[in-house]
Amino acid sequence: MRIPSSLAFTVALVLGALDMPISAAPIDISSGTAGFIGKPGAGDFAESYTFSLTSPTTVNILLASVTQGDHRLDFSSIVLNGPSGPIAATEFTPDPFSGHIISNALLAPGAYTLTANGTSSAARSTFVGTIALSGSSSTSPSGNGGPLDLSAGSAGFVSTPNAGAFSNTFTFSIGSPQAVKLMLATAVGGAQNIDFTSVLLRGPSGDLMAAEFTRDPFETWTLSTPLLSAGGYAIVAWGINSASIATYAGTLALSPVDPNAPGNDVPEPGTAGLVIAGLGAALLIAPTRRRIRRV
Repeated sequence: MRIPSSLAFTVALVLGALDMPISAAPIDISSGTAGFIGKPGAGDFAESYTFSLTSPTTVNILLASVTQGDHRLDFSSIVLNGPSGPIAATEFTPDPFSGHIISNALLAPGAYTLTANGTSSAARSTFVGTIALSGSSSTSPSGNGGPLDLSAGSAGFVSTPNAGAFSNTFTFSIGSPQAVKLMLATAVGGAQNIDFTSVLLRGPSGDLMAAEFTRDPFETWTLSTPLLSAGGYAIVAWGINSASIATYAGTLALSPVDPNAPGNDVPEPGTAGLVIAGLGAALLIAPTRRRIRRV
């Protein structure tokens, strides 16, 4: 297949070593930005995404998942192999909002394979990913909201909003009281940049605001709720997308267990802070051209 672009970049999900079913459709990222959703089977998994570059390109990759109740996904390794590899992803944030990144990797032309290895719980979990390439330009929005299927207790979603101010709404329903963990994530790639201004969960239990967890070049927002009343809910994300539009991905999981009950300890936020601080020091050492966030 010929792609009329300075780069040819097609991501296709292939089977891992354990002969597991395909969990996502192939993704066309010829525009330079895309998101993907993975829902591996229970137990060990290995999923690979392949792409080719026709010119030197800087790549940012972010994979994210949430731990909630019986839903848990642990990555053991994420590695990008190819002419400039192997390049191992770095743990960016720990559970319950797990993020792994490959930051500002300058890749030579050629074929590459991104392989994610890990273990998923019997209650199937979901992970999402975003990929952004420097020097790319896309002006075609897609996936700006809609209903989510939470019949398995977890779900993922992807959106490439229009340039400028945007508002996306994703809806779901719960038939019994459930606690929710939600994570939205996006990666900066050259001129491609999404800045969220607000993310909330709206429904019978009121408006619950998510908080910014990490900032550019890997911006994430997270929310942990108490038990919510049964009924219909909406995840509403407001923000600003660059003229060269970028993509974000989200994942959420449900649990009938009250997180505020005795014995259900909430992880200390300082743990994530230490990881992020260490990564920030590493990024300062590495030579890179990064977009300056305006506040």
